[in-house]
Amino acid sequence: MTLRAALFFMVTHALVIALIGPQDPVGSYLMLITAPLLAALACVRRARDSQAACKWRTLGAAVGLFSLALLALLYRNVAGLSPAQMTASSLILYVFYRIPLTYVAASPGGGNRCIRAVDLAVIALLWLLYFVHTRAMAHLNTALWTQCLHTLSNVQNSLVFCFALIRFLAEDNADRRDFFRTLTIYALGYFLMALYINTWQPQVPDGGWGDLLISGLFVLLAVLAGSTYRPPAVAVPRNLRRIVDAGVPLMLPLLLMMVALLVARLQPTLATVGFIGAMLGHALRSVLTQVQIQRERDELALLARRDPLTGLGNRRNFDEALGSAHGRARRQGVGLAVLMIDIDHFKRLNDTYGHPEGDRRLQAVAAILDGCLQRGDDLLARYGGEEFIAALPAPDIGHALGLGERLRAAVEAAALPAAQAHVTISIGVAWQAAHDEGDPRSLVERADQALYRAKHAGRNCVHAAPAVEAGEQHADRRS
Repeated sequence: MTLRAALFFMVTHALVIALIGPQDPVGSYLMLITAPLLAALACVRRARDSQAACKWRTLGAAVGLFSLALLALLYRNVAGLSPAQMTASSLILYVFYRIPLTYVAASPGGGNRCIRAVDLAVIALLWLLYFVHTRAMAHLNTALWTQCLHTLSNVQNSLVFCFALIRFLAEDNADRRDFFRTLTIYALGYFLMALYINTWQPQVPDGGWGDLLISGLFVLLAVLAGSTYRPPAVAVPRNLRRIVDAGVPLMLPLLLMMVALLVARLQPTLATVGFIGAMLGHALRSVLTQVQIQRERDELALLARRDPLTGLGNRRNFDEALGSAHGRARRQGVGLAVLMIDIDHFKRLNDTYGHPEGDRRLQAVAAILDGCLQRGDDLLARYGGEEFIAALPAPDIGHALGLGERLRAAVEAAALPAAQAHVTISIGVAWQAAHDEGDPRSLVERADQALYRAKHAGRNCVHAAPAVEAGEQHADRRS
């Protein structure tokens, strides 16, 4: 909404009040209903190009529900109903309006669906207490009922403003910071407006100048949401960010406890329900958050040991698992073989087909190797660049060489296009007997040396590392 359109709307509303006034408040009510609808439309439009799209839509839904509450009051006036006859309906509508408003201000956001569901449950319980308490007190004298209602509203409005302000001060994302700036201004305006009307103008009839304050607030929200100005991102102190991130999950339980405390004297049972709900909600959210954090840690740990291109383990994963593979082979009474695998002429392949196509060849070779090594004890990883490495139990060097030949033949048979003929691999094999106490990491060095000899022997072949003990057999196999 532009500033010119906002001024036109406010002038029109002022003229309606001046010409008609409280004698026929229908015209003023129509303007009051239109203002939140304009604000809701501006929020929804703002969500189209904002990283805080969900928050803008939620705020738009809240102010849209406010229009329904005003529509109920309009119906009361048109139908000539008494305030007592509309108490329940008005309360329900105002409760609905405050649920999404409270959620967008106090909920930390993010997390999985279960965490968001807990936040919504706490908010629903909060406004259920609000509704039940005010509905139960409606039979008392009007002054006491109105006083209780205004006290609850003022506390809730002030806390929503405080929550929005805290989120604004600690937000470093430009779009989300702009949203919380808008929400802070709106929440402060709503708090001051409600405090003024409820405290100094409680008996002012509908259709008076107080209506102009209400429509003005929503027009201001529409202008802020429709503004093209985008404030730059600011650097937020890290400690402040950490404190707010840790404290935001406490906002909703705190608000629920405050409301429960306010109703404790008149309705202790209802207050007890509120306190228990706040504690259980916070505890359940904490548990779900810890589960999510642990899951994310596990995923990060897995990613740290996984090659993103091929899906195989990376060098770090292989180095950490090599000792375990060696121990398993010794317990089984068999030796351990390490195979160093390299794609032949890979640089030429990249230069001819391009790096994206080279990556696809790497993925294809990785899939072939992984398909050939299906035993649970087989360990396969991308060691770096175009190199792969495997560690697996083998009874002797001949068995290890046979497996290497099977891998070489499988890649060659796949007929993957290359700069010259097809993609092939060279393999260096090193083997260590079960009774050998040597460091298994030496197998990697020996396999790498054997790979070097395979490269110099013409590529597309399998070479074994020399024996480290006199009785050990070794052999070479070439295609």
